[in-house]
Amino acid sequence: MTKQVFRIAIVGGGTAGAASALFLARAGHYVTLFERVAHPEAVGAGILLQPTGMHVLHTLGLLDEILAHGTRNDRLFGTNSSGRTVLDIHYRDWNPSTFGLGLHRGALFSVLWNALRCHGIDVRTDAAVSHIQQTQNKAVLYRDDETIGEFDGIVLADGVHSILRDALSIPQKVTPYPWGALWAVLPDDGVTSGTLRQWFHHAKQMLGLMPTGFAYQQLTQPLISLFWSLPVNTADAWRKEGLDAWKNTVRELAPIDAVLDHIRSADQLTFATYADVRMKHWHDGRVVCIGDCAHATSPQLGQGANLALIDAMILAQCFSEGADIPSALAMYSRKRKDHLRYYQTTSKWLTPFFQSHSRLASGLRDLALGPICRAPYVKSEMARTLSGTKSGFLWGSLHL
Repeated sequence: MTKQVFRIAIVGGGTAGAASALFLARAGHYVTLFERVAHPEAVGAGILLQPTGMHVLHTLGLLDEILAHGTRNDRLFGTNSSGRTVLDIHYRDWNPSTFGLGLHRGALFSVLWNALRCHGIDVRTDAAVSHIQQTQNKAVLYRDDETIGEFDGIVLADGVHSILRDALSIPQKVTPYPWGALWAVLPDDGVTSGTLRQWFHHAKQMLGLMPTGFAYQQLTQPLISLFWSLPVNTADAWRKEGLDAWKNTVRELAPIDAVLDHIRSADQLTFATYADVRMKHWHDGRVVCIGDCAHATSPQLGQGANLALIDAMILAQCFSEGADIPSALAMYSRKRKDHLRYYQTTSKWLTPFFQSHSRLASGLRDLALGPICRAPYVKSEMARTLSGTKSGFLWGSLHL
């Protein structure tokens, strides 16, 4: 039986788009990646690669370079303002050989884009796609009134604010979160020792420090990512209050003067917002949505980049198994349903316990979560959730 080769357009050059381009091109398909930014570069704080994401990068042959730029995180540990343990999750409680990898987002971006160039994939920057038209046999990309390509299939990986997703005939809902986070990437003086460390004051204040490895090809200075929870409607007030006032608030919650000393200007802190993207399924004829375009969540479980990498790997598998493009994309929606629904639902349920004004939610969290983390079966399941391998609340595992 002759293997089918398709012409595939990928819109968006982030983690999901770049990884998809690599998988599909290596499978022999003709891939064109469209990126709207003229000179793309990674933006954002550190990310936590889970065992699932590392497995995908290993399959792409990129893991060794990623490991060289990352820092091993063995534990997620959090306390409240009274010093009570709220979270204590060890990867070893699920599998002794697993760990999370703190990574500078720029390192992942650079490794993926270098691989795109090495493979000779057709990458077109400064190429904003305005709309898509589908027929029975093809999908056409347009930039305003100009046709910029005809393809057998389209992969939308253009992020949470995708206008192309909005035009698809798929039931969907995008809900902005009322809370965001200030973040900064700073020199790491070893304050957390391989632990993603968090501090909480009720649910209205949350501080996180995550060892983040190294900037791309700058392997002498380790980095750490700082996150500070903040309601979206108070971001302007935060800036007006001044940096010293914020530092004093942070010091009341956590003894991290060595980290704060590296922050000398409010411009070193960037405010990020989030949204929840829910779709009934992820395919529409010859078009499929992946990554944050398809299923953005709050960052509570640290799964964003990992879900994007898994999407890319499974999508390529479906292209190789499907008889044609529509059936391959329908297969993709079926295969991703349980895993994505579990992490979307869990992230949504957890968020009010860590980012909200609810004293009831934070009180229940502080009372119950610490002891739950010590229960033998539950702590294993919590570690498995963090690792990215669960696909159901009672049973179900992701198989890659």
